[in-house]
Amino acid sequence: MMIGSAEPQDYGEIERLIQRAFKNSSLECTMVEVATREDPNFRPGDLRIVKIGQKIVSMMLIMRRQLRIGSAVVEGALVGPVATLPEFERQGYCSAVMRDGVRYMREQGLDLTILWGHPWLYPRYRYSPAMMSTELVLRPTKMEGAVAGEKCEFRPFGKEDLTRVTGIYHENTGGVTCAEIRSPLLWEWRSHGSAKLEVLEDSSGVVVGYLVLGTDWGHPAALEIGALNNVACAAIFSRLMEMGWKEVPCLVHPCHPFARFAFWQGGEVRIRSGGGAGMARVLNISSLLSKLVGVLGSRLAYSELHGDSFRLRVSCEEGTAVIRAKNGEVAVDTDKAECELGLRLPVACLNPLVTGYKGIDELATDPQARLEGGERTLRLAEILFPEGFPRGGHIPLVWE
Repeated sequence: MMIGSAEPQDYGEIERLIQRAFKNSSLECTMVEVATREDPNFRPGDLRIVKIGQKIVSMMLIMRRQLRIGSAVVEGALVGPVATLPEFERQGYCSAVMRDGVRYMREQGLDLTILWGHPWLYPRYRYSPAMMSTELVLRPTKMEGAVAGEKCEFRPFGKEDLTRVTGIYHENTGGVTCAEIRSPLLWEWRSHGSAKLEVLEDSSGVVVGYLVLGTDWGHPAALEIGALNNVACAAIFSRLMEMGWKEVPCLVHPCHPFARFAFWQGGEVRIRSGGGAGMARVLNISSLLSKLVGVLGSRLAYSELHGDSFRLRVSCEEGTAVIRAKNGEVAVDTDKAECELGLRLPVACLNPLVTGYKGIDELATDPQARLEGGERTLRLAEILFPEGFPRGGHIPLVWE
């Protein structure tokens, strides 16, 4: 058995493997094709395979993306698809490629990896539920219909819109943990399926929003919405009311400006864990927390402990980092000196703590969790890692 990087001459065989594993679904093949041929972040080792003799029997794709945690940006990776030939399933090949992929991502210096997948499978590789599935549902028959407002027009998306739509996307996702950083490059915004991206111009001809219409699990939906202001929200709302759908699912975050706007028009915000399908895994704890210094400092500054000095050791099976605070200044290092406060969690608990999917009160009940310093450690963990609505893993190349 050989486990390692795929070579360009393997790509055709990998696509045929995916077609068999996913019963001729085009989505997963598109992800591999776009990543290997167009994504400037792709490196040859990011497509991992298992070979038996000369036959590829299992594979996984790693897509490098910077991810947000609060206002910080960390080095991340999305995993998917992961596939094994049907006749080679349940023989350990998926486990082999996944464990190899995690090792590879750690060696590459990535901080955090996320995926959407089976909740019974990925915890074997220390992934755990850490993201939420959120949507806004509009029901035209129960709502008054179009909202009057400034005249706006939708038109097809063009290359000239790249910078503007990318800016609107970041405006809407700037504080959303696990949201991906996007670039104003055509490959990242061009639909590779049946989804349709349109931009919205106000009366002055300025692009103030965009709308992606397509299907989600076989049902028509607004796959993504970008809105710069209430003018854009009103125009998009009116457009969706006119679609003639019995129900209009909009895949947006609860804090998205369109979600807030539509909520007051009678829309229903749904927040689901997705059965644990939205998962994350911390890869390098010291590197990750070092990038969060500014976020941790801001969270501490807005608490009753803003002027405190402390040393809090945060550790898991794969590493340790020390969060130091003195007179409001926060730093992170790997100093091995004794700390008066300690938070030891299994990776499976550290993942949802970092993303804000779960709070320390719940995670501290895990049999493997250890808190040194009692209530003080518990309170610091509440401040430094507050609960929120993490949502990510939705990138344009999977529009379908």
